[in-house]
Amino acid sequence: MQRAMGFRGIAARIRIAGRARPVAPTPETGYRFPPPSPIDAVSLRVGVMLHLFYSDLADEFAAALSRMPTPFVLLVSVSEADAVDVVRGAFSAIPGVQRLEIVVVPNRGRDIAPLLVTFREALLELDVIAHLHSKKSLHAGSAQNRWRAYLVDGLMGSPQRIAWQLGMFDADPSLGIIYPESHETVPLWGHTWLGNVADGSAIAARMGFSIDPQAYIDFPAGSMFWARIDAIRPLLALQLPLEAFPEERGQLDGTLQHAIERMFVAVVRARGFRAGVLPRDGSLSLTSEGDRNWQDYFATPLAGRIAAASIDATLVSVDIFDTLVQRPFLSPAAARAYLARLAQRTLAVDDFAELRARAEARARHAAARDPTLAEIYDVMHALAPDLPAEALHALERATERRLLRPRTALLDALAAIRARGTRLVALSDMYLDEATLQEILPAPVVDIVDRWYVSCDTGHRKDDGAAWPTVASAEQVASKKWLHIGDNEHADVQQPHWQGMLTPVHVLRASALLDVVPALRPLRTAPDAHWSEQLRLGLIANHLSDIADAAPEMLAGRLHVSPRTFGYAVIGPLVLDFLTWLVRLARDREVTRLLFLSREGHLLVEAFHRLKVAAPAWTGEIDGVYFLASRQACGLAALRDRDSLATLLDCSYNGTLGDLLVARLGNRAKAVLELRLGGAVMHEHVFLPEMHEAVADRLAPAHDALEALAACARALYREYWDETVGDARAMLVDIGYAGTIQRHLSSMLEQPLEGAYFALDSRAEARLRGAGNARARYHDARQESGPSDVLGNDLLLESVLTAPQPQFTGFENVDGARQPTYATPDTQPRRWSIVAEVQAAALEFIDDALLAAGPLADELAFDPDAVQVPLACIGAGRWHAPWLADIGVDDAFTGRGQVAAATPPPP
Repeated sequence: MQRAMGFRGIAARIRIAGRARPVAPTPETGYRFPPPSPIDAVSLRVGVMLHLFYSDLADEFAAALSRMPTPFVLLVSVSEADAVDVVRGAFSAIPGVQRLEIVVVPNRGRDIAPLLVTFREALLELDVIAHLHSKKSLHAGSAQNRWRAYLVDGLMGSPQRIAWQLGMFDADPSLGIIYPESHETVPLWGHTWLGNVADGSAIAARMGFSIDPQAYIDFPAGSMFWARIDAIRPLLALQLPLEAFPEERGQLDGTLQHAIERMFVAVVRARGFRAGVLPRDGSLSLTSEGDRNWQDYFATPLAGRIAAASIDATLVSVDIFDTLVQRPFLSPAAARAYLARLAQRTLAVDDFAELRARAEARARHAAARDPTLAEIYDVMHALAPDLPAEALHALERATERRLLRPRTALLDALAAIRARGTRLVALSDMYLDEATLQEILPAPVVDIVDRWYVSCDTGHRKDDGAAWPTVASAEQVASKKWLHIGDNEHADVQQPHWQGMLTPVHVLRASALLDVVPALRPLRTAPDAHWSEQLRLGLIANHLSDIADAAPEMLAGRLHVSPRTFGYAVIGPLVLDFLTWLVRLARDREVTRLLFLSREGHLLVEAFHRLKVAAPAWTGEIDGVYFLASRQACGLAALRDRDSLATLLDCSYNGTLGDLLVARLGNRAKAVLELRLGGAVMHEHVFLPEMHEAVADRLAPAHDALEALAACARALYREYWDETVGDARAMLVDIGYAGTIQRHLSSMLEQPLEGAYFALDSRAEARLRGAGNARARYHDARQESGPSDVLGNDLLLESVLTAPQPQFTGFENVDGARQPTYATPDTQPRRWSIVAEVQAAALEFIDDALLAAGPLADELAFDPDAVQVPLACIGAGRWHAPWLADIGVDDAFTGRGQVAAATPPPP
């Protein structure tokens, strides 16, 4: 390298390699493009660059270019000199051509090299360019015209269509590229980097960003598009020489031109511009992210696809990680980050991730193949003799064994194949040898595999094509009798196609669902997000993957969310995040008793006890109890004078005075006041807050009787407080939202209290004044403004967090003993079966997350904004949950009665 590049070249290479590069951003979901400018107002310098390899299509393109509604520069490349006259004859008479330039280019780099090399300087003089070429073949090599016609029509189908697109560039300065949605023949798995990861990564690094090699990506499949020159300027600035492109040999993938085709949108977004994708139906509209033919994948359950594909197979091979088994983390990098933190916490090893990566690279170089895990740790010991390499090796194996879970639907499908006598082998590119795999994999996975072919054992990889003939020879199987199943789009799908095998079964890895399914895209996170955030999303993705495997119709079209999925993906993460925040707050405030207020505290306290079991040292002396409380019971106990009565009347209410008294003070208060004021008064209609003063005046003659009733209630409540709390430093815990109960209890006890809430609304400012300290995890209107997902879905949260017991209404003295009283039970079996299913699934998520976090359970901390996104998706109707109409809350406090949790939008 020194001889080839010199000292400065090596130094530059080291700087580039060591520089942290941001990943090209994914688009924001739901971006709305503005309407286009009229073509008469567009002053952009416009050009068209056409690579006409097939000169017999000159007339077809001349017809398309004749539709241009504005003057433009026409740049044409051809591969043969005798095509120049043909092109000039067809194009010289096209109206609007300001300048026609025809260049004969070598058959190298296909249509990409002419764009970036031949016409580089000409493009830099323009504002917007259309890139077209005489495409005649698909990725599979069969000659077709439909794809070319679809792309050309989408971009140049009519003067009005072209004018609309140019008007969009003028109206939206952030728009960097426009191209048609992928043709229907481009498979979902084709929307990945395939065999172009190395070239794509290298090009991206030169432009100052990096790519996610596993992501499903947007790109103009077929490389025809309109682009703003400023948006693709980094590609032009590379000044690629023609020699950088390989000589044409009919390559299907893995060349520089294939990589650059997939780079256009990444470059545009890294540059700060947006992509605009034209819909397949031909309508004039744009989305900032493509569909990528995603729905085809969800047409049939996984078992059905495998059964149909394996009919003629005598051998079935299957990938291991993300196919046979799944980790709970969204990405391998997050699993490695978790392991690094585990090594730091349990073995006091810093920089584990960097050291292990270096050891793996050296071990690979020394072995000239994928190294085994044992070889990696041998090198690690040589690099750092003082580190406990053997203990680290054991930690990694034990962690994998604890985390790995079988992919149930796939395992069931493979069992059916094996039952009919078909041989099943595992085939993987990895560093875990057969012996280690059999040690760490779940027993059902180990038992179903007849033989293991792992690259660190065999020395042959799938992704470079070497493993396939090795396995074919060892198994004595013909390609047409061999089916492969796997998740890696290049190694497990593209390579078997190239090997002439049976059409492989593509299995989406769980993390890909967040790229593939449009309704799930709001869940995506940055690749460098904290391991705990990637654990949350990984568990959700695995849950959704189970659904995609067994009941894909739930994800196809509009995403249907069952109560179980709602509990697992929405409520469980929200509750666990709130509780880990709560423990940190309690430790900071030296609180030892958490009072989870009824009824929404029912699920919270159960989940808290799970957290205590998982992290006993961290939670320490902090205890949690389900504390009987309600606005009615606490309000009566806090009542002392007209001012305290006024606080009971400051919420809205529509109904009779008698019903108001029952809702705010209870049945006994109504009975006492009815005796004093008369029965007719109870039927008077009340509208609060408008009649606030009038109602207070109406009750004034009976205030002494009301105070006496309140004094009894207060004595019983203080007795309950003393028994439940005693001298402990306590904190009230509730989902929110105004702090009313904290205010009442503080007044009753005549002391300030601590409070912790999901969210506090604008009423909390006045209600909590003088009532003690209060914090909110997700939104506090006392310090911040704007919308809140928690506050916007308050009834939904109350509906699913509620306890199965009726509403607590206060205490009574029965034969000298304090007894709690409750409202009339709600007898709606449908409602309670839904709530039970949601809560059970929420606890299932919490159990899974705590088990995965293991010794690091005390470090779980989800992104407080991101963890609310699934709730927002439900509330906005992006996720379809028609069963929401069957649950709700009894809002007697405001006189509304039964209120549905949410009104789902029409299907």
